[in-house]
Amino acid sequence: MSNCYLSLFLALILFQSCNQTTNDTLDNAPIKDLTKDEKIQKKWDDRIDSVSYAIGLDVAMRLDQQFDKFNHKRINKAIDDYFTKSEYELSDRERVSVITMYNELIAPKYKLDLEKRNMIEGSAFLESNKSQAGVIEHKSGIQYKIIKKVEGITPKSNDIVSIHYVGKLVDGTKFDSSYDRGYPSNVPLNRLIPGWSQGIQLMTV
Repeated sequence: MSNCYLSLFLALILFQSCNQTTNDTLDNAPIKDLTKDEKIQKKWDDRIDSVSYAIGLDVAMRLDQQFDKFNHKRINKAIDDYFTKSEYELSDRERVSVITMYNELIAPKYKLDLEKRNMIEGSAFLESNKSQAGVIEHKSGIQYKIIKKVEGITPKSNDIVSIHYVGKLVDGTKFDSSYDRGYPSNVPLNRLIPGWSQGIQLMTV
């Protein structure tokens, strides 16, 4: 819950910052007269709409993952009220009270229901997946498939590795991808979730 609000807060700050970066001098200056840094800034300014939309999608996906029920139209209105400096429908005290009530009364039940659903869906996926061609089930319970077998060393739990990856839910929904970002991630194996760390240590490089 707190992560969701933090993500939303950071996204709003970035959104606001993006809308304040427009520079009339850069907009009107010929490209050939701009310095390298100014060209980069102008290119960024030209992409504000795309960046803003991408931030909105990111916030929406995080909300959808972490909340069972919410009214996205009311969220949009609150964001619009904030940036247009309109009168808020809730005072700061009321806002904090509503969020506190959610944390105390609604969030725990939703979290418990979500954990139960995830356990059921996860178990069903593993049971079905282990019968797929080439899938190997490790004694720890993780399942993996060797796409291309090569001879080499295997990383240790305290190593830092450079990896490309795609993260998906059991229903196939993609939630993260280094390929989409265009570059691999450098991560210490002892900082990853156990299953991911174990799986990478079974690979050769």
